[in-house]
Amino acid sequence: MTVITTFTQKRREKQWKFERKMLRELTLQQIKKDIQTHFQDIIPFHFLTHPFLMDPCTDMAIDAYLLGAEFGRFGYYGEPAEKAKVRCEEELSDLSHYVFDLLQGWYTNSEFILDSLHVASQTFVDHWWRKGFEEGTKRYKLRLH
Repeated sequence: MTVITTFTQKRREKQWKFERKMLRELTLQQIKKDIQTHFQDIIPFHFLTHPFLMDPCTDMAIDAYLLGAEFGRFGYYGEPAEKAKVRCEEELSDLSHYVFDLLQGWYTNSEFILDSLHVASQTFVDHWWRKGFEEGTKRYKLRLH
């Protein structure tokens, strides 16, 4: 008897394999250091006293990195990063809104702090997307995908 595999199952396995290869390039120390640099000016006290806030931010950084790496294929074919970013704008905005909503709960309604937190969330997700895009493009150029 032969085992029947579907196209979606093969595609999912290929995507998991690619994601595992991409995650070998990351370290948690890099991500935590970047989280602190992006948000320390806005929320210095909460990150030091509540390290559980770092875990969801780390998850969102990894998700943005993998999303950028997936779209690195378009960079390999010559598409600029800004044009490729438009293709996944909805997913990126979801990630940045999640980070913003998570950290917003720790503040009262100070308009200035919330605006700066929103900008910091967007730049954080954008930074990790670009990092993943560059690594994905590099892996496609070296034919390591």
